[in-house]
Amino acid sequence: MIFNALAVNEVKSAWWLYVIGAFVTIFIISGSLFFAYKAYKQSKELGMDKENIKKAVISSVSFSILPSIGIFIGVITMSGFLGIALPWIRLSVLGALHYELMAADLAVEGVTAANMTVENFITIAFTMTIAIVWGVLFTLFFFKKYQSKVVDKATKKEGRSFGPLLFQSVFIGLISAYFGDAFSKIFGYKVREIVNGSYTGNETIETTIVPLIVFVISFVSMMGFDYLVTKKKIKWLENFQLSFSMLIGMTSAVLLGLGGLY
Repeated sequence: MIFNALAVNEVKSAWWLYVIGAFVTIFIISGSLFFAYKAYKQSKELGMDKENIKKAVISSVSFSILPSIGIFIGVITMSGFLGIALPWIRLSVLGALHYELMAADLAVEGVTAANMTVENFITIAFTMTIAIVWGVLFTLFFFKKYQSKVVDKATKKEGRSFGPLLFQSVFIGLISAYFGDAFSKIFGYKVREIVNGSYTGNETIETTIVPLIVFVISFVSMMGFDYLVTKKKIKWLENFQLSFSMLIGMTSAVLLGLGGLY
């Protein structure tokens, strides 16, 4: 068990994972700087006002950096389970904390940082990456045709845009799925018994109300921030809503755990 733990830690902190993470980060930053330069050059050719360009740069930087607070929190959250390198690679480019955690949980249910094997880590990494890559490939090769034949027709009906309604419906469905998962744990969920990284075949039924409480607290927090932005016109909060709601939700989960509620 000790040697297995050492092997897992060696894989989690392998130098080549950090090299991949550095390459991905440098590639994305280089691409962003390239297109930023192209946009700035184009604005000069169009004779745009310098003040407007400055405002666009400041708002773009704020919109990029501030929401990244939530992503950074996600990396820290997952680092205890998967190390730093893998969450860094996944969340720094294309990923979301809720999806990555769900993918990891589905891949190896019942595995914790204490009993994880190298095989478990590889399975989690494969699940977290293989499922998300298809959206990128589809966009790269087929989105232009898809947009012209499907999206444009679906989002324009009788002179009205169907896009916002479609997006809201999908978003509500996603939130409902997570609420259902949190609510179902009140009535019990199966936990597999893992010994030395292997499933023994035994299962126990456990219950918890913490996910539901955290969900409600985060939901109410987001509603509060949205009220301040839309009704009280505190516009600077707009880019902080998600990050602050995540912080409040995570803090409440920690406090509930410290209070003995699991």
